[in-house]
Amino acid sequence: MEVIRDEKSGQPGSQGPGPRERILKAALELFVEQGYFNTNVPDISKRSRCSVGSIYHHFLNKEEIAQQLYQDGIKQFREAILPSIDSSLPLKTNIENLIQTFLSFAETHRLLSRYLWLARHTEFLSKKIALPTFVGYDELGRKLTLAIKNAMRNGEVPKHKAEILWTMIFGMPISYIRDWLDGYVADEPSVVAPTIAKACYAAIRGSS
Repeated sequence: MEVIRDEKSGQPGSQGPGPRERILKAALELFVEQGYFNTNVPDISKRSRCSVGSIYHHFLNKEEIAQQLYQDGIKQFREAILPSIDSSLPLKTNIENLIQTFLSFAETHRLLSRYLWLARHTEFLSKKIALPTFVGYDELGRKLTLAIKNAMRNGEVPKHKAEILWTMIFGMPISYIRDWLDGYVADEPSVVAPTIAKACYAAIRGSS
């Protein structure tokens, strides 16, 4: 690992993340603490200990930092969810595992979750970006789609439009995470995961 120097003093520092990682970490903290519009590049410079010039070396502007944070967060979220799905198992088991992983992720990555689930990204992200729960033709989408199709074929659940199923699967956990992050509910997400998973599966089973 490289020896990090303070970009303002030029003095050697302890081993740690490089400038790009420090910039992203500082921006995430500031965007969550005081909001995107109340944060400027000098704020990020001060928090990250990277010069303004270094920030513009790595990113075009503040919006690109926000976009990168969001895209990195989605990637991290999807990579955490992926192992919880096994199309050879009943959909009920997949839903239980997926919801448990989803809600535990929010607990473990609380700051990132606030950014992913509470920020109004459409206000400042001009480029079209993938949504965290948008299931497309990636590995996560293929695995989840296969698990659902198998459940439909064997009669475990009735057929339904994909967008309705995604709402049934992800709607309740997202809603709980938002309420928990805002302080409206006290129980940790991982504690209520079994109850929410049961409700999600019941909604799918009850559809017609």
